[in-house]
Amino acid sequence: MLTFTPSQDERTIALKFDGTLTKEDALKLNEAISRKYEEDGSFNIFAEVGTVDLASIPDALRGGQFDMERLMAFDKVALMSEQNWLQFAEGLGMGGIARLKTRHFNPGEYEAAWEWLGEEQ
Repeated sequence: MLTFTPSQDERTIALKFDGTLTKEDALKLNEAISRKYEEDGSFNIFAEVGTVDLASIPDALRGGQFDMERLMAFDKVALMSEQNWLQFAEGLGMGGIARLKTRHFNPGEYEAAWEWLGEEQ
């Protein structure tokens, strides 16, 4: 389930994800990204990630009809989770994702994550 959380920065979409990703979740995320893209042309993402039902992701993303140009218009993505999803992506041969402006933070490292997101490029 995807829920949006208060953001400490107007250029950053903050969210929590835990469990199964649904088509409705994907549509909500796509809408939020589209709004930020239209406002500023770029944005950051702060995502707290709990457990993930990996099998639910492909169907939800297909149903969400993401505009990949907008989806990839982010400046930075801070991922806070027990699992380092960037290492996981590299292990699946998706190392290009991990080389984008992404950084993993352990649970509770809110200050460090928001500080990194606020740093100039």
